[in-house]
Amino acid sequence: MLLLFFLFFYLYIQIIQDKTSTYEDSKQVAMNETPLNTADTVTRYHGASRYDIVAGEGAEGAKGIAFVPVNNKDKGIIYQTVSKATTKKEMLSSWQSSCNECDLLSIQPAIDKDKPLWEITYLDHQNRYVLDYYRMRNGEFYEQLRFKQ
Repeated sequence: MLLLFFLFFYLYIQIIQDKTSTYEDSKQVAMNETPLNTADTVTRYHGASRYDIVAGEGAEGAKGIAFVPVNNKDKGIIYQTVSKATTKKEMLSSWQSSCNECDLLSIQPAIDKDKPLWEITYLDHQNRYVLDYYRMRNGEFYEQLRFKQ
């Protein structure tokens, strides 16, 4: 029983390390190839391709988000300046006014076909798991996925 516990613990650690193993490289690439001078957070997005999403600040405190492709080095980095985009707070406010009976699960940056997006995950009034995507540039609706539980 103790051996099984250590085996599961070891596998868990290996999976977490594999997930975050590209974060440091992505931070460096983002700071070298975009206006970012610092990297505050790095997250992962799995869509058609895997991306590390690096959020940070550039010169004079200008915030930005770099979408760094993980496996496809031929694809270039996509950079979005936060001041020229719908902010997370604005997107959340807009979504809450249109879906008042929904339970928010998360909101995070996403990317599809080289378009920076906001991904809002929630449970709707029919208890469906829903993913809404909005363009980061202007907050326009992009796509919706609904799943029955």
